[in-house]
Amino acid sequence: MSNQDIQKSQPSFGKWSIALGTLLVVLGFVAITMPFVSTLATELVIAGVFFSSGIIQLIYAYQSRTNVKSLAFKLLLGAGYIGSSLLLLFYPLQGVLSLTFAVGTFILIEGILQAMMAIRMREEESGWYWTLGSGVFAVVFGLSIMLGWPADSAWILGLLIGLNLMSDGWPMVVFGLTDTDLFGSGPQQPQAS
Repeated sequence: MSNQDIQKSQPSFGKWSIALGTLLVVLGFVAITMPFVSTLATELVIAGVFFSSGIIQLIYAYQSRTNVKSLAFKLLLGAGYIGSSLLLLFYPLQGVLSLTFAVGTFILIEGILQAMMAIRMREEESGWYWTLGSGVFAVVFGLSIMLGWPADSAWILGLLIGLNLMSDGWPMVVFGLTDTDLFGSGPQQPQAS
């Protein structure tokens, strides 16, 4: 089934795309305007994911307790997840510092690897310079996070989350606008001349 077939069978697809995309853009704007709140919210979500993962690991350990060789490992893994989540919950500011450092390190390493890959593929790919540009941007951005750490930790994750939400929302809005007549009942059909 093609994309057009899906749109024809669901005439409100474009309107939903516009609505959801707009919601993401608004949430991204809120996250950018309140970066400390969105940074703490991100940290709490990660704590929740760790806690849930720990519970799942402990249930898995209990279910597979007949395999004694791996039981201790599974129990330690579950306890590690739960312990990490409790540290993030009880010490949120220290958690924000750690997460910011980890994100900055990841972006820096990602940029270095992208730049290296671009240099290696310059003989084979005509658009290799786009990958190089992306890598250089990531290196600069990662270095700026690392050089601003720990002072910028309170707002940088919130800013990144906000920018990510906005960058996810805009394409949805544009896609919805190009494929839907906002005042009609469904996707626009090309007019024959």
